[in-house]
Amino acid sequence: MNCRIPLVCILAFALAAASVSAQAPAPELVTPAIIANPEVKQLDQEGAGKLFQVGQHLVCVMEGTPEEMGYQHGRLLAKQIHYVMKEGYVAKALYARGYTREYIDSQSVRMEKHFPPEYIAEIKGVVKGLKAAGVNDVGYEEIRMAATQAELLHHPPNTPPDLQNAKASQELPKSCSNFAVWGKWTTDGRLLHGRNLDWPINNSAQESAAVLVWRPKGGIPGARSDAHPFMMVGWAGAIGSVSGMNSQGITIGEMTSSSTQESFDGLPLVLIMRRVLDSSKNLDEAVAIMKRGPRTTGWNFIIGDGKAPAARALEVDAVDCEVFAPMDPKENAETGHWAMEDAIRRTNHPCGLGQIYKLIDRYGKQFNISRDNFQAAITLLKLQNTWQRYDWLGKQIQAQPGKIDVPQALQLLANGPVKNNSTLHSWVLDPKNQVMYLANAGVNPPVTASETPYTKINLAPWFK
Repeated sequence: MNCRIPLVCILAFALAAASVSAQAPAPELVTPAIIANPEVKQLDQEGAGKLFQVGQHLVCVMEGTPEEMGYQHGRLLAKQIHYVMKEGYVAKALYARGYTREYIDSQSVRMEKHFPPEYIAEIKGVVKGLKAAGVNDVGYEEIRMAATQAELLHHPPNTPPDLQNAKASQELPKSCSNFAVWGKWTTDGRLLHGRNLDWPINNSAQESAAVLVWRPKGGIPGARSDAHPFMMVGWAGAIGSVSGMNSQGITIGEMTSSSTQESFDGLPLVLIMRRVLDSSKNLDEAVAIMKRGPRTTGWNFIIGDGKAPAARALEVDAVDCEVFAPMDPKENAETGHWAMEDAIRRTNHPCGLGQIYKLIDRYGKQFNISRDNFQAAITLLKLQNTWQRYDWLGKQIQAQPGKIDVPQALQLLANGPVKNNSTLHSWVLDPKNQVMYLANAGVNPPVTASETPYTKINLAPWFK
């Protein structure tokens, strides 16, 4: 039997529940532990590339041409790469869920057409490094897949998006939060960028986690001739990731979003984010790279610039890229949102009217909501976890003028609705000081990242 409850009843019940919840006293915020002086040990070296352990975190520092850096990556992290491809994350998140090798390869080829030549050279270098380490059963196609898997997992198994005929979805994403604060909110005006990557911690991804640092030499073909060092928090075998910072003070983090205009014919998420870091020296350049694309599916981004200091939010899909500044008039009460001075925050839904219309088109049918009853859609949106995180972050920031430093920024990630029981990695970036405070999910048993200590990693020696 299919019993559809009227929308007005759903809203009335949920609003009443929200009202009762709002009356409860706010719990005291938990302050995560910080390992401020971790031991730094060099574990291995391959040419100019070096593998370090900083506290509990592997840091792979690569230096040279794209192929040389790839070779160092493959040789130094061969054990971890073999595990993630054959036993760990790929086996559990893709193959065990029904994504076929034929589908993965065919859709990855679509995205590969947009790979810059130097990225292809680096992938080939990774494979050569693996072979040098005695790993012969991980090839080019699997390292390429590490660059495309975010798009593949954005859609059900073996179901690519259709730019002309989007399918309805049942539920908004409930993963990932980002914020950037500076100026009036921080103790000294500097920019701090915080981010939770909320993603399954029972698929073993954290067992292959690595901080990857690139120190390109001789320029990057097709990009700047004066290439600079950059870092991404990622995984062994991936030549890009979903979090990072460069030596010029640019920071970036993403959040899953949804749109009716998605395609696999573009530069995949982890590589367009890498392009922002390897090729931009200021906020305008970073935003321009993202606007130029070509992009793929629905994502939200926060890009920060520690030198300015300033940040922007971007709401993107394959067709559109909408940019939001602090106090942006597009982030307004009509759409159920409120902009802030010297702060940007985003979760898993859009704040701009254009993308909200696409959200209604994708999710509205199940609630009998269309663009014609827009305010009903906004009321429903405010009951979702993604909006509650957005609202909570804004109110917590607003309550602390001039008081936010690293401990307070970590509190924003480890409390309230922002805290998630399945956070794969969590960090605060301090680009002015070239420092990162990083927590990865625990293993055996899996523990959400924000409940593990945050290690202070000084990137300055590798950003020279």
